Amino acid sequence: MTKIERLAVEDYAPRKNLQYVDILSLHQLYEKIAFRGNHILVGPKGIAKTMSVAAYAAKIDCPIITFDCSEDVRRSHLLGMPVLRGDETPFVLGPVTSAFEVANEAGRCILCFEEINALTPQCQKLLNPATDFRRRVEVPEALRVFELKPKAKLWVVGTMNFSVYSGVYMLNEDLKSRFRMVPCDYPGPAQERSVLEELLQDLNLQDRYIELAVTLAGETRTGAMEYALSTRDIVQILEDIVLLGVPEALRIASGKFEGSDLAAFKQRVKSTFGADVDAPRGQIRHEGNDDEVIDF
Repeated sequence: MTKIERLAVEDYAPRKNLQYVDILSLHQLYEKIAFRGNHILVGPKGIAKTMSVAAYAAKIDCPIITFDCSEDVRRSHLLGMPVLRGDETPFVLGPVTSAFEVANEAGRCILCFEEINALTPQCQKLLNPATDFRRRVEVPEALRVFELKPKAKLWVVGTMNFSVYSGVYMLNEDLKSRFRMVPCDYPGPAQERSVLEELLQDLNLQDRYIELAVTLAGETRTGAMEYALSTRDIVQILEDIVLLGVPEALRIASGKFEGSDLAAFKQRVKSTFGADVDAPRGQIRHEGNDDEVIDF
């Protein structure tokens, strides 16, 4: 009989100390839909889609298995593979097969695929039997069929950015039909300001910087630029403002933009913050105050 290995249920315990603010009210949604089908959160980067699932797992004290998808993922990465260890070759389970085992042992489990549309069409098809009425997957390499026990619960949830991003694929229609798609978007300015105030309350940060950063981010989200500042990006900028000052923080943020988008971002920085990120370090001036020189 093939020896099966996986991590213990305790190793999949959710993190309890996540700094998460439910700005999109997703947990209210999860209370109704979790473990009642499969779901994919669809929306821009940096709005805490994956963290919302991890924080919910902590909230209900449920084991969670998170897998980062990419185009390099193969069948063995999802289902498991034999691994040579001395005189033995145990079959080490992948995230899908582990999720079945953990759910059967603990009673429930969350399986979260980060950027699920980065899986190739072939790998997407491997998820079909695990996400439909069968709730099972056959693994001949392990001489096993993995399936949920009658009372065990498994919530398969994915996250994905829009399909126009590079390095991703269109979802197969058969896989898409097995998931409910949950649209997520950037929060409104007032919501975003409130979550930033809560996340950054330990920093000695002036309120006006939060207001200006939210305004700057909004100007990058009009569709005119290839890269848009997310809530995650705003947190980085505001933390850097406290650590390094306004001009240097925005100089660092400008590294996220290229070509004509970079020029447009610098112009928006000038009009919003009154800072010139092109000025030599040590000679950075705030527009409108020629006497103020910030040294680094």
